[in-house]
Amino acid sequence: MNIETVKIPVSDLTLGMLVVRLDRPWLETPFKLQGFRIEHRNELEQLAEYCKYVYIDIENRSQSGFRKYERATLTQEGELVGAESQFESSAAGEARQRKTKEAKTTRIPPPAVEYGIEAEFSDELPRALEAVGNLKRSLKTFVQSIDRDGRRLISDVRHHAQALEESMLRNPDPCMLIRALPSDEPFSFRHGVHTAILGIAMGRELGFRRQKIHEMTMGALLADIGKTRLPKELLRAARRLDSRETAIIQLHVKFGVDMAEGLNSLSPEILEIIATHHERFNGSGYPSGLSGAQIPLSARIVGLVDSFDALTSERTYSEPIPIHEAVQELYAATVDVYQRDLVECLIQALGTHPVGTLVELSDGSIAVVVALNRHRRLLPCVVRVADKARRPLAAQGVTDLSAAGSEVVTVKDVIDPGM
Repeated sequence: MNIETVKIPVSDLTLGMLVVRLDRPWLETPFKLQGFRIEHRNELEQLAEYCKYVYIDIENRSQSGFRKYERATLTQEGELVGAESQFESSAAGEARQRKTKEAKTTRIPPPAVEYGIEAEFSDELPRALEAVGNLKRSLKTFVQSIDRDGRRLISDVRHHAQALEESMLRNPDPCMLIRALPSDEPFSFRHGVHTAILGIAMGRELGFRRQKIHEMTMGALLADIGKTRLPKELLRAARRLDSRETAIIQLHVKFGVDMAEGLNSLSPEILEIIATHHERFNGSGYPSGLSGAQIPLSARIVGLVDSFDALTSERTYSEPIPIHEAVQELYAATVDVYQRDLVECLIQALGTHPVGTLVELSDGSIAVVVALNRHRRLLPCVVRVADKARRPLAAQGVTDLSAAGSEVVTVKDVIDPGM
């Protein structure tokens, strides 16, 4: 799908215009989504701060108010195309209109809440450790006792899930660091909590209300409970499954929905997430082959973060992929498998240098990213772990690379922890 745009100076922007491309990479700006409608004055001010010009979707080719501006055609991915690509057949035009209609029905709603950082990293870290630990224990107890005591134990899971949500809404960085740290816990138990952490981070980034974030958290925690009904040898298989075995694994969605309905306390929204979190934006998922807006937004998000956590976690049959590589892999799949806007939101929530990333600094030392700088994305907060000779350092405090000082230190490179 090609998009008809005009290149317009930011000084000429007005409310209601649909921005589809900037004059710089999106991740160098505070804007959450690649493509957004200008709805507030502060967005005009931010655009003026970061950009000299942008590309606007004119949406209606008959609009005469844009005649003085340079026309440009963009691909769906936001890349400029040549003039020879700007003419399309009637069939191509109909396909473009269908794509445009689909894009409108799956458009991410504007933020309902603006979340700020309400707690310092050092203050929130102990609360985050307690919240994550309590939730993992309660989820494990619930899953192991679901058949005989699930209706009672689900209230414990809900209580500790809300504590996790509150911690992340105050400051998401401590929980994101805990999720990124190596763990010897069984994947099946840590995966639900780690997926929930990523889901909360995205809900926070998108400005969801607390109730919607809670529903998404519970959906992520309970998404795979149906796997307790599957043969353990299949779940632990360190090989590629055949088609019959794959079909058996996919039954965990149906089993999970049946088990969740039996709890008699979960909202329809939570049940929808459990039922559709393996559906994919292009219709390639299961069990029903849903696509686009047929998949609830919360389920699209949980499906995305479920895949991301699986890619970056050590499992029986695969080694973890470094976070920055997992981001690239998911981004490459956005056109077909995942909704592009949501992948870009996940990247925004993770940051240019995600929490937990091992990096080499410009002074040669090695550090771990422990917190993001929302306004200076390339200068995160780090803890140095080794000097320039790769010798381990004694316990270090947090260094904010964006803080004013005599020496400017930046991130030079990302290090694969397996090297």
